[in-house]
Amino acid sequence: MFALTIKNLVAHRMRMLSTAFAVVLGVAFMAGTLVFADTLTATIDDIVGHANENVDAVVRAPEAIDLNYGQNGRLVDTELLDTVAGLPDVSEADVQIRGYAQLVSPDGQPVVDQSTADSFGYNWSTSDELNPFQLIEGNQPAGPDEIVIDHAAADSAGYSIGDTAVVLTSQEPHTFRIVGIADYGDRTSQGGSGAVLFERDTAEQYLAEPGRANAVVAIAADGVSQEELVDSITGAIDATTSDVTGSAVEVITGQALVDEDLGGVSGAIGPFRTFLLVFAVIAMFVSAFIINNTFSITVAQRSKEMAMLRALGASRRQVTTTVLIEAAVSGSIAAAAGIGAGIGVAQVLRALIELLGFELPAGPIVISSGSMATAFGLGVFVTVLSAVLPARAAGRIPPIAALRGLTIEAVGSIRRRIVIGAVVTAAGVGALLAGLSSRTVGVVGLGAVASFAGVAVLGPAIVQPAARMVG
Repeated sequence: MFALTIKNLVAHRMRMLSTAFAVVLGVAFMAGTLVFADTLTATIDDIVGHANENVDAVVRAPEAIDLNYGQNGRLVDTELLDTVAGLPDVSEADVQIRGYAQLVSPDGQPVVDQSTADSFGYNWSTSDELNPFQLIEGNQPAGPDEIVIDHAAADSAGYSIGDTAVVLTSQEPHTFRIVGIADYGDRTSQGGSGAVLFERDTAEQYLAEPGRANAVVAIAADGVSQEELVDSITGAIDATTSDVTGSAVEVITGQALVDEDLGGVSGAIGPFRTFLLVFAVIAMFVSAFIINNTFSITVAQRSKEMAMLRALGASRRQVTTTVLIEAAVSGSIAAAAGIGAGIGVAQVLRALIELLGFELPAGPIVISSGSMATAFGLGVFVTVLSAVLPARAAGRIPPIAALRGLTIEAVGSIRRRIVIGAVVTAAGVGALLAGLSSRTVGVVGLGAVASFAGVAVLGPAIVQPAARMVG
């Protein structure tokens, strides 16, 4: 029976392709969504991790609540830098100052759209290891009226070295002279966020307070671990008591800071990733209905063939298994093709989201083996599962149908279909509207799936009167 099934598939290649088409679409959407989500997550993690990848210890003020990435907490005294930098376990140290700074283009418009990205101002660190920005043109800021801007902002606004630009901060707008253009690691920006960099005193004035900073960061000397450096700094400044201003401070490892930042970003993009996954699940759900209908039609068209197999001695179980093997083979081929198409779908998703006005960070495509295995396995599973009922129907075809040319079709009670379909559709539409009003992605997805299922149940009841009307 297995050999017969394979020969049958080869002999009816077009039939297999038509069956596999729905699988390709479903797997392509699933794989594309997973590839896009993995790529976006990896890109953002790389951007966030680069900010403090060389930091071994951080001195900062403790917060009563967890802050999201980019949010500023309480400030510490910059005099702590002298204490930290003078320790033998410290190789390099500097302050970190961060705040709002929006670069204004020559036509008077903000360079960065605040609805899709952030605009940050930083102090220019004199330590190459602690500074995530690298000059590609010009010089570092050295005076109160000098700034360095990121490469992407310079290209977007058309600024070059020597130009003057207005910068908006929490203080009064001020005009600065652009003395340098910098990349963020190997990128032109922080994933679309703008960056304006000042020399330290100017950063304190416009982004924080004079003599205050967001944190003091340090690099450990050779042979000193992050934990040992934290203990050394803690002992030097008596972190459990206070800094020079009487405010409590804490010392954490650089890895702990990176983990906090990554966790904050992950929480921020989590709902977006959930939306993508719900979208993919709906695509697979729709594909399951199409696959089920395709196999149902195929079995109905091949009823005489199935009956002939029964007449030749094949059991019901063998006929049922034959249809399931066809589903598994066609599902495997289609799932493999769908994975390849999914990479293209990921690019289309990126283009559509950017077309809606959301700027996404650029990065290489991430193709995770786990995600691909998930998409492939789900494609094959959904295909076989969707073929179970048509396969059982094929097994129930009596051998006598080979002689009489019977076509077996079970539509069920129309009245029962109308009642069940109407209830499921109404519940689905209600859940869909409730999810949209409350902006709950999971409820929206559940409502969409239920609505589609309800309409599918109503299908046979709708088709007959519609056919009479059209006829």
